[in-house]
Amino acid sequence: MKQLYTIVILLCLLAIGLTVSGQPDVRPRLLHVNENYLHAATHFNFPDTLFGNFRRQDVYSFDKQEHSIGVTYENFCGRTKTVFSIYLYPAGMAFEGRLRHEYQTSMQAVVNHTETELHARQYIFPYESKKYICNGIAALIKTDKHELAQMTLFEAGTWFYKIMITSDRADTVLLSDLRTKILQAFEPTELTDLVPLHKRISVYMQKSAFRDSVLLGSAMASAYRKIDWVMDNVERNVRATGFPDLYLNLHVAGLKAFMEFQHRENVAQSGQAWYRSPFTENYLRQLQLISNAGFLEEFVMDQYDMLLIIPKEITVQKYNDYLRWKSQHDIGIDLDDTFYILSFDTK
Repeated sequence: MKQLYTIVILLCLLAIGLTVSGQPDVRPRLLHVNENYLHAATHFNFPDTLFGNFRRQDVYSFDKQEHSIGVTYENFCGRTKTVFSIYLYPAGMAFEGRLRHEYQTSMQAVVNHTETELHARQYIFPYESKKYICNGIAALIKTDKHELAQMTLFEAGTWFYKIMITSDRADTVLLSDLRTKILQAFEPTELTDLVPLHKRISVYMQKSAFRDSVLLGSAMASAYRKIDWVMDNVERNVRATGFPDLYLNLHVAGLKAFMEFQHRENVAQSGQAWYRSPFTENYLRQLQLISNAGFLEEFVMDQYDMLLIIPKEITVQKYNDYLRWKSQHDIGIDLDDTFYILSFDTK
């Protein structure tokens, strides 16, 4: 066993209810602030004026302790208005998929509060400082009324950091330049420095992994392979900010280990000692079908809506080939239905 990390296997937990500890779905409380507002939990200071022409309009708290907050700034230039809001809130456990799940929740909230149809261009947006690299996901959002918005979400250790910018001007450069200024004034990596994540990784087995012994062994083999991949391929300054599950190759490595377990000599030749249910038989058959067709990478990309760090050698043409292949095959695997959850502990 490698000594670069500590693994905690919790096989006694048959089921785990993990939720992202984001902003509670409660009525926000308006805080009365006269001058600067210092967020005590993160030490971020929000002055009444920023960048010369943005005035602070509101400061909201989403909990009694003022841990989860939102601060809004506004600027009028002639008949146009530009508004940006910064949200800081606890991120909970640093489990695999945390950032993606919170981003999807945030995007759904945008959709729920918009009356017209939205068109979004989504992309990975990391932020790097001298000490840490925070992974982020961003979206450039347009409506049928030609309104423009930009949302960017980072995970930073034990915190989520979200920036929402809207403008009457359909100017993507304006939004990008403003986001750059905001990130220079409020660096997400400073949140990581408050409580960097520990190098110890916990493995939580889901109830679904206990259907049969082959499935449980395959899931554990996949989890171990992912841990090895992370420790071998991702630098400590990235791992300190969140579980680095945006890498396409991480998921591919885990799926390959999942398929390989059934072929181990002690499993393949042990007769009744290793049992596989019809569910596991079908699951492995479908994975093998995808792999044999040469589309394992494209399958993962499709499952995660392309919100991944993708190697340059993966081409759009091959992805389109996969979509055509998928239309001719019955694939029922959903990678969001996990058999285990990996998580970095906090120090």
